[in-house]
Amino acid sequence: MKHIVALIFIILPIFGLNAETASEQAAKAYQDGNFRKAIEVLETEIKAQKEQGKVSPELFYNLGNAYFRVNEVPQALLNYERSLLYNPGDRDVRHNIEYAQTKIEDKILTADNFFLQMWFDGVQNQTTANNWAKWAITFFVIFVAALFLFFFSPKLNLKKAGFYAAIVCLVVVIFTNIFAYRQKNKIENRNTAIVMAGSAPVISAPNTTSKELFILHAGTKVVINKIDGGWYEIEIANGSIGWVQKEKLEII
Repeated sequence: MKHIVALIFIILPIFGLNAETASEQAAKAYQDGNFRKAIEVLETEIKAQKEQGKVSPELFYNLGNAYFRVNEVPQALLNYERSLLYNPGDRDVRHNIEYAQTKIEDKILTADNFFLQMWFDGVQNQTTANNWAKWAITFFVIFVAALFLFFFSPKLNLKKAGFYAAIVCLVVVIFTNIFAYRQKNKIENRNTAIVMAGSAPVISAPNTTSKELFILHAGTKVVINKIDGGWYEIEIANGSIGWVQKEKLEII
């Protein structure tokens, strides 16, 4: 079922769930306005899938919608981000994240990034690691075929076509492999989190006597740079860095 568009999802009582018993129960609870029941069922289903080594971005998405309906925006953002982690090309999830972020206290301006880095990340986030790997394999096969054409074709124009096609395919293979690796690494080595506490003081060093630099509030996304005991060194979107207690955050 098609995902719910950001400007509509708050009032549209439809879930994009698979036709499974638990999912049907969650969808019915959601449609009946029993969002707490929907949350309970979805969390149980997600836990069961994790135990089986499975992940459903759609379940995280729907759980985020249910949490938003009970005004638990930090939990909604956490689950939207988890959905996006496994399905980075989903524009509806991105729209919902942007909308939910308007409901949190912290309004942090993003630091200017190098244009090529922004472009590279934007292309990478169009799809999943598995899809990038499939593209890499496809273009590698074409690359081999182009080399065959270059080395064995008796016609000069076909040799030239094979040569240039091989170069293009090789470049594509390199980049698609890089994208696949980076997307896989984002899942296996998670270094982003959502502030879950109402307020989270960010201090200059990992101890309670250090100077307070600023305070973050529930729903803000951070990048984790280091771990020191019960502390995370975090970085926010504007580039500011500091230490916050682990229990204030939840890893995406």
